[in-house]
Amino acid sequence: MSRRPQQMNLIKLIHAGQNYMQICPKDKRLSTAFPEINIIRLTQYAIRFMPPLAIAIFVWQYYMHAKLVLCIITALFALSLPVQGLLWLGKRAKSALPLNLLDWFNQLRARLITDNIIINKPIEPTFSELMRLLDLTQKHIGDYLDIDHDHRHGEEGQ
Repeated sequence: MSRRPQQMNLIKLIHAGQNYMQICPKDKRLSTAFPEINIIRLTQYAIRFMPPLAIAIFVWQYYMHAKLVLCIITALFALSLPVQGLLWLGKRAKSALPLNLLDWFNQLRARLITDNIIINKPIEPTFSELMRLLDLTQKHIGDYLDIDHDHRHGEEGQ
């Protein structure tokens, strides 16, 4: 009975990782502050290239007379790399924001509420929600890295 909830948690983490990959802005400027930008890129490559590579490694090792167990273990390791990336991304997506990002999260959220892009409802400040706000800001307002500066200039002009 205890295995079932663990399996469901892994599946939920993988789905959360897939969703996180989709909502994360692909802006290279964010990669210095958010390692997930690079992890997403690497995970996407792993999803695309590891299955054929795992088969090639398996066949090569098998024909080089390696033990079948070693061939299987190597192939399984290669196939596990994209899953490991998705699990890491899923865990990151559900993680609470550290204090140094809360102010930026609140500024983005306030600007999106002020501009009637999102409604004012309570949300948990997680990395997933931050990336969702960054994505919405990029689509509707423009540059999210200078959001506080833009907002102050808008108030001064009124």
